[in-house]
Amino acid sequence: MENSVRDNYGSVLILDTAKERAREYQQGKRRERRRIEEGFFDQPVDYRAYVLSPEGYEGAMTAFYIALIPYLAGLAFLFSFIARGQFEHFITFDLTSFFIIWAIGYEVCAAMILGAIFAGWLKYLANRWNEE
Repeated sequence: MENSVRDNYGSVLILDTAKERAREYQQGKRRERRRIEEGFFDQPVDYRAYVLSPEGYEGAMTAFYIALIPYLAGLAFLFSFIARGQFEHFITFDLTSFFIIWAIGYEVCAAMILGAIFAGWLKYLANRWNEE
């Protein structure tokens, strides 16, 4: 055993050079595996996996979702945070301005999606570190 010596009690001591070589080997393997693996943002995303629609109607349903979901999120935001959950105050708003409510909901949805992407990235990093 050229990379180890025995102490006075007969135990094998590993030399610092052997430890350093093992550490370099592990780091080299880690770098090689990271180079081979695809990154978080390199993963393919198929929007059809997230759109609930009959086969062949994905485009129409996506347009419907783009119009409806931000509008409903805008209404929920107005009711929850602006009217503070009181229906009397909520009725006083001009709810006929579709585009303004849609724009508010669009920003709410965008913030939620960015938060979900960030949380997914953190989960990806945690899983990757646990594998190493």
